[in-house]
Amino acid sequence: MDWPMGDAAWTSYDLRNFNFQSRTTIALRKLDSNPASVLMKDVLLDKNDWEIWFDEAPSASSWENALCIVLCSRAPPVFDGEDAPVSYLSVTRGTWERLAREFHIHRSIMRTIARRVAFFSSSYEDDGRPSKVKIGFTARMSAYLPSDLALSITYIPSTESTFAVMYGCNEQQMREVEKRARVAGDRLKYPLLLLGIFAELERDRLVAKADQLLDGFTIRSEHLENGLWDPTREMNNEKTQEYLAICLQSRSLVDHIRAVKRQLLKLTVEIDEFGNYFSSHKSEAHPADGKKARRFKKAGVQMKKRVQDIINEYEDKIDECNMIVGNTTLAMQTVWNQIARTDSDLNTRIAQANTTIALETKRESTQMRSIALLTMVYLPFSSVAAIFSMDLFDWGAQDGESVVSKYIWVFAVFAVGLTLITIFAWYRITYRRTRAAEKDPFEQQCKMV
Repeated sequence: MDWPMGDAAWTSYDLRNFNFQSRTTIALRKLDSNPASVLMKDVLLDKNDWEIWFDEAPSASSWENALCIVLCSRAPPVFDGEDAPVSYLSVTRGTWERLAREFHIHRSIMRTIARRVAFFSSSYEDDGRPSKVKIGFTARMSAYLPSDLALSITYIPSTESTFAVMYGCNEQQMREVEKRARVAGDRLKYPLLLLGIFAELERDRLVAKADQLLDGFTIRSEHLENGLWDPTREMNNEKTQEYLAICLQSRSLVDHIRAVKRQLLKLTVEIDEFGNYFSSHKSEAHPADGKKARRFKKAGVQMKKRVQDIINEYEDKIDECNMIVGNTTLAMQTVWNQIARTDSDLNTRIAQANTTIALETKRESTQMRSIALLTMVYLPFSSVAAIFSMDLFDWGAQDGESVVSKYIWVFAVFAVGLTLITIFAWYRITYRRTRAAEKDPFEQQCKMV
């Protein structure tokens, strides 16, 4: 059985699942110990910046009521046109080891990232000692669409501190996370709120893709509704490929949205379980526990409403994508029916032309037959007349003289010889043509048909 990963220390084998390179990293932190209690932003570029930041930033054991969000920037594309994997971290290996140790980043993030599909999971490490309780969450966007992200969250109930790392952020996503975190205010104390921000980023990604497909389909199909069109001229191979691409992308997007919906439903269940956990673990010795449980429950209700709104919006986008698929299928069927109708008309005209040619051939054959009959009638008379008009016959011969010339054999020899030569030549020509036709594959196919 594939058991969940335990909350053990990271090993060298675990670190081999990541690629490390110093790049721009954004660190957001908010401390209740700070009188202003504002969200501070640090831009970290190299290992020295991280060393300074670690000296000032909260850790899981020394700070209370702290929030820290680390935004790892996206690495340059490994292949043209493809985003680099989110496992390409924007810190060095040593920095990551310290970050994972001090912020208790759960090892399950490795499995979450490796899935490459939309995924959400949670883990509760509770051995009965309140000071050792840790609650972890991981989330993943599908890697089969651009601008995917991953997220890991660790919440320490004993210190009420939340530590989060978001993997593979581009500049726009970093700005969006910072903006939403600043707008959230005190609601940032609710650990699952970062999952809500993550869900909002996923929503922006999927909705933008759905709108892009819908706009592309509308532009390509507008002329089909507003005027006459000739499918044989306008639906060439390139345009047919465009419609097919939109149809396939729409079907693929529907699958992705449904997968995300399933994870959001898991999140709504997790919101209830998270609230029930604190309701069941509050004690009279710590009055603040009841207040915290009520605060989490209230924030959970608000978050569930927003998640349900996102799910409803996904339903609308699924309907739009299905509409694109259905209309594209209908358009393609109409095109093929029109082409088939055009081909049928063309075949009908060809058949009519062949009928006309056959009738003309029949009339010419009848005429040739008449000519042959006339030739058969007149040929004997012509032959007899030609023979009797030859000098080999002397019809006015006197008594004792021969009517037939003694050279009649010359006529017989030449006549018979030329006849034989003609018959032999005809036979050879006909025989060679027959043999050539037997070797021709096209002729063979015609005979089979």
